[in-house]
Amino acid sequence: MTIDQVIAQVDELKPNQVTRADKIKWLSRLDRRIFEQVISRHEKEEGAPDAFPGYGQDTPPDTELLAPPPYDEVYRFYLEMHIDLVNQELDKYNNSAALYASAWGQLARAWHREHRPLDTKGAAMRF
Repeated sequence: MTIDQVIAQVDELKPNQVTRADKIKWLSRLDRRIFEQVISRHEKEEGAPDAFPGYGQDTPPDTELLAPPPYDEVYRFYLEMHIDLVNQELDKYNNSAALYASAWGQLARAWHREHRPLDTKGAAMRF
């Protein structure tokens, strides 16, 4: 899923007044979390980056986000959660936060199943 695709999806499903810049900032924050807490703690895939540079206004809109399908729904729920918080719609925020937490857990568990974890020194663990 690309930056443009997730923003368009969220804007269609949850019309809002949040700026595109804020949405990109939130996506950058989430992908930094995915990179630091999930991807970098496992053996590196071929062609994967060594670091996450973040997204900004200059980032091409067709940039692929880090979470692969079907776990990329985490982006939708993350943006919806933040939109609900900005709008002070706390009941909707709680629902979006629960959906985001579930999607985050599914992503993290799937990544852990499919990639060899690193030990504390950065080397792949041997079983």
